[in-house]
Amino acid sequence: MVVLALFLAAGPVGLALSRDAARTTAPGNTLRDVARKAGCRLQEYENARVTNPPTSGPLVEQAIATDGSYIGRATPTVNATTHSLLHGRVLIQYRPGLPEPEVHALDQLVKDDRDRVVGFANQTAMATPVAATAYLSLLTCPRVTASTLHALRVFRDRRRGFGSAF
Repeated sequence: MVVLALFLAAGPVGLALSRDAARTTAPGNTLRDVARKAGCRLQEYENARVTNPPTSGPLVEQAIATDGSYIGRATPTVNATTHSLLHGRVLIQYRPGLPEPEVHALDQLVKDDRDRVVGFANQTAMATPVAATAYLSLLTCPRVTASTLHALRVFRDRRRGFGSAF
């Protein structure tokens, strides 16, 4: 009887949890949908490949970039940012020459939640003005607006902790 009571009590909880899970994957809530609505482009890869900016690469153990914003400071090396990426960091980066208000907004985005996030001026001559990378994931945006900042936040929150399995 006790076991039956436990199953009956757990049923509504399980149903509520499944509804919450369905809401997060409902049409319009996927990362791809959020990116599209913001005018950004999401690319996700199954295997390591050459991208600009990098979404994977060689591990140079001596090179490391700590979490936080490097905006307005010396940019870490490509090896250091790739190393961070492989360890599950999200890299928020911009092409040099981006208007100062947009750079400031990106800096604030990183400073608001710097856990496993690195922000910096891109050093690979990327074509797009703004990008966020995680291991095997790339989000590119044409400018910094309220909607692209939202897409960058969602990318950061959903891709933080994705890293190589070494």
